[in-house]
Amino acid sequence: MLLAASGCKKDQDAQGPYGTCAPQTQSVKSATDVEGTVQFDTAVQQYVIYRAVPGTYDSMDIGVVCSTLPADLQVANAPVRFSGTYRDYGNAPQAGPAGRTYYYLELTKVTAR
Repeated sequence: MLLAASGCKKDQDAQGPYGTCAPQTQSVKSATDVEGTVQFDTAVQQYVIYRAVPGTYDSMDIGVVCSTLPADLQVANAPVRFSGTYRDYGNAPQAGPAGRTYYYLELTKVTAR
């Protein structure tokens, strides 16, 4: 499934076929063929992908998607499988429980599971 390169909501500097946002920020980690759940995050006003941190019971990585998710995946609680790169988010929202970490997420692949 291809993604439109429309850029991050906060940084309108998208580049490349899948969208690159905040290229000046550090790449933190990568994800390859992992499971997540789509949510609409009111703190950042866009769809994000939640992923449980392996080996923990209450920690979540929240990927603020750098490109527009396909319309069929823009549904709360949609289960997805994805690959991509997490980048430093910087000024993450303070709302929500502890254990949640925000990142920009540059997707290279995303499909419904």
